[in-house]
Amino acid sequence: MRPRIVFILTIALSLYNSAFGFAQSVKDSKGPPPPNDTRTPGLPIDDNITLLLIVGVLLGIYFLLKKYRSNDIPA
Repeated sequence: MRPRIVFILTIALSLYNSAFGFAQSVKDSKGPPPPNDTRTPGLPIDDNITLLLIVGVLLGIYFLLKKYRSNDIPA
């Protein structure tokens, strides 16, 4: 079993190494483009976060109660 693990680890590390080698190759890149001056309006992702948390807690309580009630019923 150990030779197979060593073989798999060797192959994985060589692929990992070659992936990093290709990712760091320098071509004709001159860095990232300059930032855009036109700002888009932000998305309202924080508007209903408390409601989402409350719904998540209530759903968790529902599933816990459903699990414990199904275990208490004798067959």
